[in-house]
Amino acid sequence: MEKVKSYDYFWNSKKDRYYDADSMGDWLRPFFVNGVFNGQLQVTANDDMSVTVGAGYGYINGKHRHFLTPTTLDLETASGTLHRIDNVILRRDDTNRMIYLLIVKGGNASSPVAPSLTREGPIYDLKLAEIYIAAGTVKITQAEITDTRMITAVCGYVAATVKEIDFTQISAQFEQYFTNYRKNISDKFQSFVQDVDSYNDQAAAALALMKQTFADYAGQQEEIYQNWIAGQQGDFEQWRQGVESAFLQWRQNQEGAFNNWYITNTTGWKKDFEDWFDTLKIVLSGDVAAKLQIEIETIFNMLTTSEVCVNLADAEGNDLVTDDGDQLIAFWTLRTSDTCKCSDR
Repeated sequence: MEKVKSYDYFWNSKKDRYYDADSMGDWLRPFFVNGVFNGQLQVTANDDMSVTVGAGYGYINGKHRHFLTPTTLDLETASGTLHRIDNVILRRDDTNRMIYLLIVKGGNASSPVAPSLTREGPIYDLKLAEIYIAAGTVKITQAEITDTRMITAVCGYVAATVKEIDFTQISAQFEQYFTNYRKNISDKFQSFVQDVDSYNDQAAAALALMKQTFADYAGQQEEIYQNWIAGQQGDFEQWRQGVESAFLQWRQNQEGAFNNWYITNTTGWKKDFEDWFDTLKIVLSGDVAAKLQIEIETIFNMLTTSEVCVNLADAEGNDLVTDDGDQLIAFWTLRTSDTCKCSDR
């Protein structure tokens, strides 16, 4: 009877069954899922351009490997301008009949992404962690390492034989990340406070400069105003003196003109008065009372009879007399509106 390959592990009592390594792997598949055992194969930073994968078991599709000691993996030098993400891989390689650890380098980019996993043909990869390598990086810290062991799609824990998952390592990584994040926020806040203080200093300096500039401007304007006031006072005093001088000259001229007018006219008035007075003396010579009575009667007759008796005189004002020396007189009859028959004009 021909022997057939069997994975059922029945006893080969008839020498018709044989078993190999694949038989063992196939037997283990129902009991375990792919991944790493709880808390094992953790990726940690070495404070340089390398990482260390801790000791432990890895299981991939019925095959497993026990890494007895930690394994150190080197990273390639970072780009000077771009970033990248490298994967830490646990690989099953059926061609070489090995399960081993390696670094799969990502592509450089301004916004990098992690490389895709290889799971075809003789290769099957589990991703233990992602490492973010920024441009110019010279050492890796734990903050740049993202643990992916608990993500079932890329790795996962072999949890069938354990009752509880140990999250101590994950918590430690989170604490390290949070510590770095808090320090980064604190540094940014301190930088912000320093910037605010700097802005306050700049604002105070600008305010002091503004005050000084205003004080200088006010001083200049005060000086200009005082000079203007002095100029106005000088101009006013000069104008006042000119007006006063002109007034005094005008007054002197008016006084001179008045004096000339007064002297000229009072001389004539004096002569006229003296002539009138001499005439009056002649008229009133002798019996003054009788002559006044005659004059009064004459005026009364003029008013009551409308006749006026006047002495006749020639064109030069000389009295006309007879050959005997008697005064020639004339009687004039006054016409009023009642006696005058003239028409109105």
